[in-house]
Amino acid sequence: MVADRPPFEDLYRDYLGRIYAYVRAQVGTSADAEDITAQVFMNAYQAYARFEARNQTPAAWLFRIARNATLDHFRAHGRRERLRRTIEHQPAAEEDPAGQAEDRIQYRALLAHVAKLPERQRDAISLRHSGLSFDEVGRLMSCSEDAAKMLYHRALKALKEAVQKEGV
Repeated sequence: MVADRPPFEDLYRDYLGRIYAYVRAQVGTSADAEDITAQVFMNAYQAYARFEARNQTPAAWLFRIARNATLDHFRAHGRRERLRRTIEHQPAAEEDPAGQAEDRIQYRALLAHVAKLPERQRDAISLRHSGLSFDEVGRLMSCSEDAAKMLYHRALKALKEAVQKEGV
């Protein structure tokens, strides 16, 4: 084992939840998210001997695999499926039924707006909200850290304008 590379079991334990959350936010169903997450870690395990920690962080490496697996899923199922599943995805239930209903309405509206963003802006938001730094987001998206920041902030601006326009 390379000295600067953690054991794969540690990566699995440390990143399973974050990778699953990222994939689930993309596909919107737990069954697909579980399948894709399992594939991500299978691919990562098979490629782990080639991973070099000095070239990228483990998080950036795993999220690149997750992003590619998610894109492969949507290539197989089509963009329309992505939009439908994103809009149908619901937040966790809360105890207050009235508050829960209002939260779901706002959440669905926001997800509908996110789904309408250009793909690179959607990716910037998803990756950033999965806990990656702007540098890691930029590397995953094959752009500079500044470009990743710009994509993210343009996406937030577009979401803010859309929400204000519709009064969500």
